[in-house]
Amino acid sequence: MQKSILSLFDLTGKVAIVTGGAMGIGLGIARCLSKAGADIMIVDIASPEDTQNTLTELRNSSTRISYIQADLREIHNLKNIVEQTCRDLGVPDILVNNAGVFNYCPMTELTEELWDKTLDLNLKAVAFLTQAVVHKMIENNKRGKIIHISSVDSLKPTGNLSHYDASKGGLRMLTRAFAKEVGKYGITVNDIAPGGVHTPGAQKMAGTGHTEEELAVMKAQSDQFIKMLPLQRMGEPEDIGHAALFLASDASAYMTGSTLVVDGGLLII
Repeated sequence: MQKSILSLFDLTGKVAIVTGGAMGIGLGIARCLSKAGADIMIVDIASPEDTQNTLTELRNSSTRISYIQADLREIHNLKNIVEQTCRDLGVPDILVNNAGVFNYCPMTELTEELWDKTLDLNLKAVAFLTQAVVHKMIENNKRGKIIHISSVDSLKPTGNLSHYDASKGGLRMLTRAFAKEVGKYGITVNDIAPGGVHTPGAQKMAGTGHTEEELAVMKAQSDQFIKMLPLQRMGEPEDIGHAALFLASDASAYMTGSTLVVDGGLLII
């Protein structure tokens, strides 16, 4: 029997892991999946004390919320995350690899330390956490959903982000490579490529180490950029959350190895 349209988006009884889920895009995703009925394991490097308000907000929903503080660049942490999720909530049905690092740096000034920091979190951690989750999905006959958060920079470089662009371009190809391998198990792998999104992290970067005059120039540039966008606004975390809900739901059942661009029209200007 065919499902109703609304029931396609019902995640009741599903278990989702969301990395970097304590703030910004990750929090927007966690909110949307929770509202759809999923139980959520938030994984973040921030301490539980620093994320208390966020966790309290999410726990006021009708779904179960758990939290693990972990540095995803430490590969030994990844299997522990999966095992803890299984103990607290059950075998994961959904993995959202959202955690990432973003630092402007001209390629002429790029250091090995920044390169490694970026690739280790944005690409290596994603590969091995996905591997650990997929093992559990296969063992338990889960027709799972893997969602990577890439970037429009994987399609069109901004400039002064060669290390970040390399990580996100690699992630986009990893999506396709993994999708080709695990489709036979009923597991789909897709990625979302956001454009500019209002997040605390982006705001903090803009406000660090700048004079009032520099901040005024940056705001003027930002306002001009927004006017150029076809939708004439920056994205919000829930815009990416809604896309993640689609990819996590049965509505995207015949979609794998694809990139879903959510950028307000940035790529067409």
